Amino acid sequence: MRNITAKAIQKSFAGKVVLAGVSFSLTEGKRSALVGENGSGKSTLLKIITGKLEADEGEVFGLENGCAYIAQDFSGDEEETPHDFLCRHSTSVHEAVKLLRQSGFDLGEHGERLKQVKCSGLSGGEKKKLEIAAGLASGSLFIAMDEPENHLDYKAIEWLIGALSKFRGGLIFVSHNQYFIDQLSDAVIELENGSITVYSMKYNEYLTERERQISGRARDWVSEEKTIKRIRKSLEMMKMRAKRNSGTSATYQQAKRRLGDMEESHGQRPSAEANKPKVRLSPDVDQKKGKLIVSVDHVDFAYGTKQVFASAIADLRFGEKVVLFGQNGSGKSTLIRLITGELTPQNGFAKIGVNVRWQFMTQDHLLGVDSSKSALEVFGGILKWPEGKCRAYLARYGIDAGLITRPLKVLSGGQQARFKLALTFAQEPEFLILDEPTNHVDNPTWEAIVESIQGYSGTVLAVTHDREFIEAIAKKLWVLEDHKIRIELGSISDYLDRKV
Repeated sequence: MRNITAKAIQKSFAGKVVLAGVSFSLTEGKRSALVGENGSGKSTLLKIITGKLEADEGEVFGLENGCAYIAQDFSGDEEETPHDFLCRHSTSVHEAVKLLRQSGFDLGEHGERLKQVKCSGLSGGEKKKLEIAAGLASGSLFIAMDEPENHLDYKAIEWLIGALSKFRGGLIFVSHNQYFIDQLSDAVIELENGSITVYSMKYNEYLTERERQISGRARDWVSEEKTIKRIRKSLEMMKMRAKRNSGTSATYQQAKRRLGDMEESHGQRPSAEANKPKVRLSPDVDQKKGKLIVSVDHVDFAYGTKQVFASAIADLRFGEKVVLFGQNGSGKSTLIRLITGELTPQNGFAKIGVNVRWQFMTQDHLLGVDSSKSALEVFGGILKWPEGKCRAYLARYGIDAGLITRPLKVLSGGQQARFKLALTFAQEPEFLILDEPTNHVDNPTWEAIVESIQGYSGTVLAVTHDREFIEAIAKKLWVLEDHKIRIELGSISDYLDRKV
């Protein structure tokens, strides 16, 4: 079997070590999930092993076998057509178009959309499908994918899982979607503190093993703490003996040095659970049970001749947690823009209730802020908080002293997501609109968001394709299809079971 092997890879940015001598192999026919906290260097590692970025030290062997790279963001020219993109990135345009058709991509009548529209006119989901189809049809023996499920609806995610399951080459991918990882990976590569640990097991087994290791480290620390206390007591006795008998002085000094070494390496007591940002929503949200938060009343809306909604009706009451659900192009983003007033319907109305404090967390985490400024500067400017309070609040979201003064644009996608979460929640909204809130976030942050929303007494309207997230926070769906909003009660699993 052929391999791509990374040997002793080192990479630093602005003096900060991201990869510290990483070594591992990708094997033909194996599918590995690359996991780690936001900012741990996952995207950097993918770029190095695909030849998109040069390592400071170390080597990558086996790239002659070909390794396609599917980035988080669209890599094409916005002014070119999808057909031009496929011609540049795939060895078989016919195969790529076949994959696009299977994915649900709107090719247009006789496929004219591929040659007549520009990539700038495609949705986020369509651009992602274009990237994936080109990668699968590239002829490469290996594929590296960075959050490939982002922007894809549930049907497209199932298509992608099926397509990748049939891929006979080697696959490495970064994902924060637990369902996606569970369905695909047969090994987990963990990147932590610049080092790699490979777990030859399924993802759920890895999570169990990870919990065991974290608990074990906590137990080891407690055991070592007891040893240190015992040596301290012994040293007190030895010190007294050394004063009376100079012959025991050397033994005392030796034991003292041993204690110093142990204390230096002992460190702070590790948590018995994974490091998790302290995401908090205000417990003081005004109690407004029954209050109408959002009203959608007989809304008609079309882009030119393309009808999106026809007499659509729905309302959202205080305390409800609802997920907008539907295929790409069904109108989820359009409905949000109608509700927030960015768009105006041709008939009917969509609006947020009177005197409702609301916040909209968009997919673009830096939208509306100056990305050349730091998290600390933006926080202070918007919230008018003193610096100490800003620092303390951001630290709860994992934006620590090493990141807080760096320009936002140089932070990783996950770190930018944590910043936006902090900024959104700091403003204590009664109504949260969330557009793909779990994109780019690591597992500890994902869990923290879920726990916060579960305990939040306010109202949530979320657009997400993350099935595990939907399952955890919502028992009500607004399903968009046939230009209507259909209310579905129960979990996402209940709904999908009824669809079968």
